[in-house]
Amino acid sequence: MAKSRPLHWQEPTTENCPQCNGSGEWRGMFGTGPCAMCDGTGLVGEDGEALPAHESQPILRRQRDRLAKELEGARQHYRQLLHTPGVREALAAEQERQQERQRDEDMAHRKRLRGG
Repeated sequence: MAKSRPLHWQEPTTENCPQCNGSGEWRGMFGTGPCAMCDGTGLVGEDGEALPAHESQPILRRQRDRLAKELEGARQHYRQLLHTPGVREALAAEQERQQERQRDEDMAHRKRLRGG
């Protein structure tokens, strides 16, 4: 007979992983990878151990969904800004200024390389 699950899941108490400071990644001199202490989730339980997958998945799904909503909201805001009079022209002018700055920096770099 299969084990029964509780009707209402209660989110476990979590803390940011002390090894990766909640990022879920370790950063070494030659690369990065998932943190071994928290299994790449950035979260540990009260005991400092990684959460079991069945407990961490709902938490991570909620975080993913929240970030997706925030991203969609930012995209909608950007689309609305593009319809505001003068914004497209201001963006084009800023891109031209950035390109001009990049050209100037490239020319100065070439000049330094030639010894000038």
